[in-house]
Amino acid sequence: MINSLEQFSFLFNQDGGYLRIPIWGHIPLCLGARKIIEHPDFVRLAKIRQLGLVHYVFPGATHTRFEHSIGTYHLSVSMLQRLVMNPSNWHDFSPGITPEEARIFLAASLLHDIGHYPYAHIVDRLTSEDTGERFFDSHENRAKSYILDDRSSGSIFSILKETWKIDDPECVADVIANPSDSGLPGRMLSGMLDPDKMDYLMRDAAACGVPYGNIDTDRLIESFVLDNFYANKRLAITEKGIAPLESLVFAKYMMFRHIYWHHAARIAFAMLTRFVQDGLSCGMIEPDHFYSLSDDTLIEHLAQKSQDVSSGKLISDIRDRRLYKRGLILHHGHTAGEDDFTLSGSELESVKELYRNPALRRSKEIEICSLISQEDKIELAGYEVLIDIPRIDSVFDLEDFSGLRVLVTPQSGESQKYVSFNSHGFSQLTAEFAQEFERFSRRVLIVCRPDLKEAVIRYSKEIKSIVSA
Repeated sequence: MINSLEQFSFLFNQDGGYLRIPIWGHIPLCLGARKIIEHPDFVRLAKIRQLGLVHYVFPGATHTRFEHSIGTYHLSVSMLQRLVMNPSNWHDFSPGITPEEARIFLAASLLHDIGHYPYAHIVDRLTSEDTGERFFDSHENRAKSYILDDRSSGSIFSILKETWKIDDPECVADVIANPSDSGLPGRMLSGMLDPDKMDYLMRDAAACGVPYGNIDTDRLIESFVLDNFYANKRLAITEKGIAPLESLVFAKYMMFRHIYWHHAARIAFAMLTRFVQDGLSCGMIEPDHFYSLSDDTLIEHLAQKSQDVSSGKLISDIRDRRLYKRGLILHHGHTAGEDDFTLSGSELESVKELYRNPALRRSKEIEICSLISQEDKIELAGYEVLIDIPRIDSVFDLEDFSGLRVLVTPQSGESQKYVSFNSHGFSQLTAEFAQEFERFSRRVLIVCRPDLKEAVIRYSKEIKSIVSA
């Protein structure tokens, strides 16, 4: 066992010095981590805010992808130390995870956001009306270009190969781009118990000044074990992890409901999305502008294009913090006392299609503006009323959550065994219950220029029909 542990010495090395960041404090670094953190491609993450425009609502939310990536690395080190040192994982003188898998997972944790660019999560869905192809590459795919560029001796590729001793750095890029198909490192990086989630929930909550995101990460990580039941290993927990797991689930629900899906933040994102969509369609905005600029520089650059894009006033209003207002709220499958504003059945499917098809969503926005323009005899250009739709895929990693198992010691005196968290009766916070939480929080917003709010309310039935047709 001692010889096996020596192969994991990199998890305990502190030859890269220390960093101090909010939330986790004093973080020891191995030399390989230090070299990546100091690489120019990684340093650029310090110019990209973690929460985009959320600081319009919560002024403290100006933290960046840089410290989040380091925090994710720190939690990943703790996870690996626990798995390697936990006797429950040792079989045939092996801890259940190989040194190479551990190195790949740790490197992917540090580099998981290396391909990020400003507002990536809201613009990367925009598609060309002519070809249907996306204008932007996903940040996960862009990570490959940063990791696999081996043209110089100081590249991230060479650091991973020479300092991290990773035989094939392309495996790191694959874990980031396709975690579900990348073995144990991928399942550890992206799932119900991943370090990315634990860091951003804690960090975002602290930055926003809210108590919602607190998670007992120490206790949760202490409970981690590897589950060999499935064809491929995945993380499981002991019974000690049930309470902190509940705190994670509830924290995610509260953060999405009150922070990430806060109506004012979503209004700002809807305005930015429509302007960028129009600018891309007319050829006045290039995706490269996003890939090479920081958040603030990008907004200023886009504002210079305002005269050349039909919806140019939107970006000027964003820059000057003049946001649209909520006109209507359409609920997903529950009434909240207002049957007329509930989306269900075919209506809900139509709205989901608007999310998948941004060009169709824009045509509906133009149609709503035409309705108000015709009825009230006012001149509108087609961007004064916007439709904001929350992401349609689950935020709760439901498949991973449903498959989560717990290592228990039966009262009958039997040996330890794994049982399903979801069906064994450990908690009311099952995957199905999390879905109900999420469904309750989903709302489609019809937002508008402040002076049009009364008109939007006046034609609410007609607008709902346009949106859900």
